[in-house]
Amino acid sequence: MNIKKDMATLIDLSRKFGQTFCDKDTFEEISSNHIVQQWKYNSDTFIITFPTTQSNEITVTNYYAKLRRKLTEINLAAPTESSMRLVSNFARVEELVLLDELWEELGTDDES
Repeated sequence: MNIKKDMATLIDLSRKFGQTFCDKDTFEEISSNHIVQQWKYNSDTFIITFPTTQSNEITVTNYYAKLRRKLTEINLAAPTESSMRLVSNFARVEELVLLDELWEELGTDDES
């Protein structure tokens, strides 16, 4: 496992996802000693803080779990196959595909 790459991948995924799903003009990212991402989804606030220093494998694994937990808290769980098939709005389909890709990368709690 390339720890530095995995943390960078996780931060990039979170950024891309937040910018796509956030309520209009609510995505913010602050970078100093840590990277803090904050945005709203259906008026629920999402905040996550990532370390900017090199992390060990346990830390990376914990951040994958933390991101899964925080997404679930704001009702952005992995989409089901049936929900993907029932959507007719193209923009919504793209969002569900991105959500599916994110959850594919994050895995499940059983895998960490």
